Amino acid sequence: MTRLARVGAAAAAALLLGACEGDGDGAMPPRAAATADDAHVAATLERAVTAARAGADSVVNALRPVALMTPAQEGALRRYGNDQHLARARALGARPADDAERARLVEEGRLVSVPDSTDLYVLRSADASSALLTPGALRLLEEVARRFQRALAERGLPAYRLEVSSMLRSAADQAALRRVNPNAAGGTSTHEYGTTLDIVYESWAAPARLPGSYVPAEPDWIARHAELTARALLERAAAQKSRELTAILGEVLLELQTEGAVYVTLERQQPVFHITVAR
Repeated sequence: MTRLARVGAAAAAALLLGACEGDGDGAMPPRAAATADDAHVAATLERAVTAARAGADSVVNALRPVALMTPAQEGALRRYGNDQHLARARALGARPADDAERARLVEEGRLVSVPDSTDLYVLRSADASSALLTPGALRLLEEVARRFQRALAERGLPAYRLEVSSMLRSAADQAALRRVNPNAAGGTSTHEYGTTLDIVYESWAAPARLPGSYVPAEPDWIARHAELTARALLERAAAQKSRELTAILGEVLLELQTEGAVYVTLERQQPVFHITVAR
C-alpha cells in the first residue's frame, strides 16, 4: 500500500471510530471488528488512489505527442499591442469612474458579474467587485473555454477548466499593479473597460465533474476524499504538461483571433494570455 493510502486509511478509520462513540449507548465495537474496519477502509482508499493515479497518468500519456508552440505561433499571439487592445476596449467597453458608476453599469447590464466557478472556468484572485466583464467579453471567455474543452475531448482528455486571474480593474488598481508587475500597461489599461481578461497558462483547474473511471463508486463516507485525491492528481498532471496544454489553448486563441473575435497578447513575464474582445 502507498504511503498516501496508509495515511488516508488511518485518518478515515479514526473518523469512523470516533463517529461510533456517539451512537446508541456509546459502546465501542470489539477490537476485532475495528481491525476489520481498518482493513476495509485501507483497501477502499487504495482502490480510489489507484483509480485517480491511473486517470492522471492517462492525461500525461495523452499529452506526450502534443507539439509545443512554435516561435511563429507565439509571434502571432503577440501581434496586437496595447494600443490596439485599448482601441477596441474604448469602443466596446464601459469604464466606471467609481463604485457608484460601476453599480449603475451593472444595473444597466453593461457590466455583468462573472461566476467564480463554472463547468468552463474558475476565477483566481478576483473579488466580487472586480469579477465583472462586458457581456461580450463574458461570451468570449465562454467560447474560448468551450473550444478548449472540445480540443481536449478530441485527444481523449478530461474537460480541464481555464483559470482566469484578472478582469475589471479601476485606475487605482492598475496604478498599484504597475508598481509590482512590469507587464501592467502604463497609462490607461484595457482592464479598466471590462473588455479584457487574463487566462493563466501554467495551471489548469480539474473538471467540474470528474470522469467516473477516475473516481469509482465508493461508500458515501469516503467519496469526498476520493474526489479530492483525484482532483489533486489531475491538476498535478496538468502542471507537469502545462506547455502542451498551453499549445492547445494557443491554437484555440489563434483560431478566434483569425476570425476577428479577439486580440491576444501572450505575456512574457507573467504566465497569462491577455485577451480583449474584438467585436
